[in-house]
Amino acid sequence: MAEPRAVVPSHARFPLVDGVRAIAALTIFFFHIAFHLGLLTQDTLSRYLGNLNVGVPIFFVVSGFLLYRPFVAARLERARRPATGPYAVRRATRIIPAYWVALPIVTVMLGIEAEVFTPSGIVTYFGFLQIYDISTVVGGIGQAWTLCIEVTFYAALVVWAIGARRLPGRDGNEVVRWELVALAGLFAFSVLWQALVAPAFTPGDRGYLAAQISLPAFADQFALGMGLAVISASAAAGMKLPQPFAALESRPWVWALAAVALYALLGLKIGSVGIGESWSDAGIFRHVVKGLIGVCVLAPAVFGAGLGGWVRRGLGWRPLLLLGLVSYSFYLYHLAFILTLDRVGWLHDLGWVAVTVASFACSVAAAAVSYRFIERPGIALGRRWAARISARRSATHA
Repeated sequence: MAEPRAVVPSHARFPLVDGVRAIAALTIFFFHIAFHLGLLTQDTLSRYLGNLNVGVPIFFVVSGFLLYRPFVAARLERARRPATGPYAVRRATRIIPAYWVALPIVTVMLGIEAEVFTPSGIVTYFGFLQIYDISTVVGGIGQAWTLCIEVTFYAALVVWAIGARRLPGRDGNEVVRWELVALAGLFAFSVLWQALVAPAFTPGDRGYLAAQISLPAFADQFALGMGLAVISASAAAGMKLPQPFAALESRPWVWALAAVALYALLGLKIGSVGIGESWSDAGIFRHVVKGLIGVCVLAPAVFGAGLGGWVRRGLGWRPLLLLGLVSYSFYLYHLAFILTLDRVGWLHDLGWVAVTVASFACSVAAAAVSYRFIERPGIALGRRWAARISARRSATHA
């Protein structure tokens, strides 16, 4: 079958990833609808609505996959590691322009100028530092706490890639084996970090909040995506896919079924699955399960993407791809519209359905404008700057 078509040519390698991004953005949108409009109660449905923030781990798994793959592919090809300068420029121009424009707009929309437009607020919010203090963690663009973790990952990934070059690797299979062993260690470290920090953390405790929501606590989810990157790059280098992945390339519905089954676990009372009943036990269990859901959602989009099937047709549905294309800006603006429409009385007058439809429409419109006039030019500028840096680097080493 023909490869699925990307919305934009630059996404041609993995065109269905935009569909995955859209799913992640939609789950977070509906989580915020349920949470901020007071739709969460104590019933069973609310336990599932309250876990719709699974979109955050999906985004982290996607980032781990897409950003690490060029590094591991270069290692498998015995090529030079992607240069840090161009990588940093592309990441900065991809993330910063849209965020720096959205932050003052959202600040004015929510009337929090006194919080953001101060010397410390400018440094904190424009500098991606809001997660390191309990008083600012959900300030500014509240959901941007996840963006702070992403930015930290961008820097840490370079350090990891440099270290990975020192792992044993006489041939491709050995490289893959040691890469996966190292990533398994990173996953275990992150889960252990959570296990040690979670019981000591109490709401309002300034000393443990940063440890609970900074990169080490989410490194396991990035590691899952990085592991998928290793497997994908090894297949591209001519090595055999591991049997489970090879068997499921033509059966993407198994990944979808696994994602649904894992999500079903999230709504269970933790004691019923025998892992304890404390909030810290529940948090770690759900955290790991959500990361695995991210793997199940991403895998059909990056393994056997040209083999078809209803799962991939769904991921390739054009409206979903278009939403995924603008999902970053959609993510930045959606909560501000939800809160603003709720505040002006729409919930009382017309109900939560009207707030949902209106906030979704406004968020998509704002995201489309942001992508067209801020994100896309920023991406193009980053590519030009990165190309110039690479050209100067090549001339220097010639």
